[in-house]
Amino acid sequence: MTQEVMDLQTLFGEFPLSRFIADHMHRLPFAIASSARCVQELGNWDLLSDLVNADPAAAIIIRNGCRYDGPAPTTISDLMDLSGKGYTLYIRHAERLHHQLADLASVFEATFLGPVDIQAFATPSGSRGFPWHYDAEDVFILQTTGAKEYSLRKNTVNPWPLEETLPADMRYERELMPLMRVLLRAGDMLYIPSGYWHKAEALETGEAAISLAVGVMSRSAIDVYEFLRSRLVQSLVWRQRLPLLSSPEPEARMQLEETFHHLLRQLQDDLARTLADPGLVKDFLDHFAGRPDLRDDSASNPTTAAIVITAADGSGTASGVTLPTPAP
Repeated sequence: MTQEVMDLQTLFGEFPLSRFIADHMHRLPFAIASSARCVQELGNWDLLSDLVNADPAAAIIIRNGCRYDGPAPTTISDLMDLSGKGYTLYIRHAERLHHQLADLASVFEATFLGPVDIQAFATPSGSRGFPWHYDAEDVFILQTTGAKEYSLRKNTVNPWPLEETLPADMRYERELMPLMRVLLRAGDMLYIPSGYWHKAEALETGEAAISLAVGVMSRSAIDVYEFLRSRLVQSLVWRQRLPLLSSPEPEARMQLEETFHHLLRQLQDDLARTLADPGLVKDFLDHFAGRPDLRDDSASNPTTAAIVITAADGSGTASGVTLPTPAP
C-alpha cells in the first residue's frame, strides 16, 4: 500500500466517517473519488498472482458464464493472457490469503462489527461482470486499476436480505425502482448497501479493471434474537420440558393445545421481562467488540472530488459524493 490504512477514516479522506454512517450506511449508495488511492498499488496483477498461487482452488476464472478448464495459471503472464482472451478472474476470501488484505479486513471489521470477506476481481477491458444481483453484505468497492461503470437500483423485491434468504432466482424483472449509474476510476470507492441491485461493466480502456470488494456482513435484528438465547437458557421457564400427547383421542389433543397456549403465555411474559432489563442493551453491545469513537466532524463541510452520476435515461447528471436519493 502507498500508505498504511490505520483506520477507516483514511479511506474516506476528508469526508467524515460519522456522517457516512449516519446518512448512508444501510440506506443509500455512496461514491467518493480518489479516496482509495492508499490501496491502489495493492490491487494489481502481482496481488492476483500471489492469491492464485496461495490457493489455486480459491480462484474462479470465467468467460460468458463458463468456467475455464485449461491449465492452472501460475504467473502474472498466465493471468494477463487469460484476461486478454476475455476471462474474468474472481477470488473470494482473499483476506485469508494475503496479510495486507487481512489487515484491511480487520479495519472494516473493527468499525462495523461484522465478519468481513474481501473479493478480488479482474474484469477484462470492455467486459461485463455478473448480471443484475444483490448481496446480503454491505459492499465497499475499491477500484485499483482501470475503470468500471456500476448500475444500481434499490431492492423492493426482497429488501433487507439475509444470507439464508437469498433465492436462486432473484426476480430482477419485478423491480420497478429507478436506475442509477456511477463511474469508478482507479483510486475511487463505491459503497453499495446490503440488498441493492447492482451490476458492473469494465470500460474499454485497454487494461483490465481490477478491484477489491470488501463485504461486511452487518449485524441484523436476528443477531439480537440469537444473543437472547444466552440469557433465556438461565430461566427455568425456557428450560422446562415440553408436554407430550398422551393419547390419540381428540380430547387429549385439545388438552395438549391448551397446555401449549398456557406455556406460550409464560414464555411471552418471561421474554418481555428479559427485554425490559435495563442492562440488556449494554450487554448486547459489549457482546460485540467495543466500537471505536467516531471523529466528531459534524461541523466540518469538506470539499470532496466528485464522481459523476448519470440518470438512467442520460437526461442529467448529479455532481457530489451522494447518489440520487431513490424513492422510499
